[in-house]
Amino acid sequence: MSLFLKLRSLDSLTASEQTLVDYILETPDEVIHFSPQELAEHSYVSISTIYRLINKLEFDGLNDLKLALVNDLNEHRTTPIIDIDYPISAEDNLYAMTTKLKTVYEQTVQSTSDTNNFDQMAANSKLLRNAKYIDVYASSANIYFAQNFQFQMQEIGKRIHVPIDDYTQNLTAANSTPDHLAIVVSYEGRGSSVKKILATLKKNESKVLLITSKNSPLLTTKVDGLFLFSSLENHYNKISSFSTRMSLMYIFDCLYLGFFNQDYERNLAYKLANYQKMNPNLL
Repeated sequence: MSLFLKLRSLDSLTASEQTLVDYILETPDEVIHFSPQELAEHSYVSISTIYRLINKLEFDGLNDLKLALVNDLNEHRTTPIIDIDYPISAEDNLYAMTTKLKTVYEQTVQSTSDTNNFDQMAANSKLLRNAKYIDVYASSANIYFAQNFQFQMQEIGKRIHVPIDDYTQNLTAANSTPDHLAIVVSYEGRGSSVKKILATLKKNESKVLLITSKNSPLLTTKVDGLFLFSSLENHYNKISSFSTRMSLMYIFDCLYLGFFNQDYERNLAYKLANYQKMNPNLL
């Protein structure tokens, strides 16, 4: 059923829920870009009202509601609002392409933020702070994002290990201890390698922070921390992984900032002092 029809057919709504429904129906083009806080402010309802309505619509979160809105809006337009998998066409000029890519990035960051729980994000930051050793397990192009995270953390004195090849990853997992935190990155979690690594880490009682998608089979695995990718794009049928890459970079940057902010003054002083040592002539 169309979301618009579903919204119009809802009954037993509170006054505030009806206000929210009316606002969504009147301004769907704006709603698809809002965060929960922005939607609450513009519709003059509480965030709890938003999530009560989402539950009545049987969605997992605001992101699912917005995706349903986009699908409904696209059915009545010759040009889609944005197609995450194919954001550009052969006829687009450079300005159109860069503008559309900017929209993909904006929607991805908003989706990633909406998908994750801030309490869980705070717990993830504590996992990093309490870990004596941190290993990041990633594959393919995700290794480069892991290495960038490694570089960021090294700038403030926190050592991160990023094993690259399959053998080194399995060896690192085998050598892990309860003092280790393993950050495991796997969008779909279907490969045998990641499952084997997780089993080894569990056997060694290492802490695990899992970064995966909301439909990943790895979500059944007991872990100590969780961060979810945005799940806006098709994992195979697309021009490129614009959205997934942006989502992972945002996640790693959130982890870095969460760690940095727990000892802000010390980390800032450490970074600036080392920069001065490397570049004494600039000061």
